[in-house]
Amino acid sequence: MLWNEEDAKRLGSTLRRLREERGLTQESLAFRAGVTKNQLQLIEGAKSSGRKDSVGHSNPRISTLAGLAEVLGLEISEILAEANM
Repeated sequence: MLWNEEDAKRLGSTLRRLREERGLTQESLAFRAGVTKNQLQLIEGAKSSGRKDSVGHSNPRISTLAGLAEVLGLEISEILAEANM
């Protein structure tokens, strides 16, 4: 699934809210989901890379979303619905 910048922002803010509601840090969620903290930061920030001159928005793999969803106790579809996607 490809999405635009607004979709990426909604997904990122939704993941951040869900993480914070569960009392998880970026580091703990990333570790438990099998991704790097940097990957999670980029997704939550709707960025494709940490470079200042970077163009584009995050487009995480389904496997990344699956790992995050599992730790959050949700299905991918529930996360996408929360993000109005």
